[in-house]
Amino acid sequence: MSVVAIGDPTFIAGFKMIGVEGLKAMNASEVLTILNEVLKTNKYSLIILPDRYVDATAEIRSRVIKEGRVTPIFSFIPDYTGIKGKRIEELKKSVSLAVGARLKL
Repeated sequence: MSVVAIGDPTFIAGFKMIGVEGLKAMNASEVLTILNEVLKTNKYSLIILPDRYVDATAEIRSRVIKEGRVTPIFSFIPDYTGIKGKRIEELKKSVSLAVGARLKL
């Protein structure tokens, strides 16, 4: 399985130490550009991103699902910015829509 981490140098440093490829992106615009390029290659099974980019990448992730692709898997990890929980909120909204009731966790 090929894995890539996309984010600022601080975020990707730890992943690079364990052998994961790291691609530097300093803001949401750069993340989207790199993510589109990464998806064109079909090289990676897992893409690791900082949690703060959940909203910025929603459209791209939705497109991947609509294309019927099983990979890559997107993993959002909290980083040093303190922004966290965005992915959990997104999942709660999706499950609430699916079951027809608002979830409270």
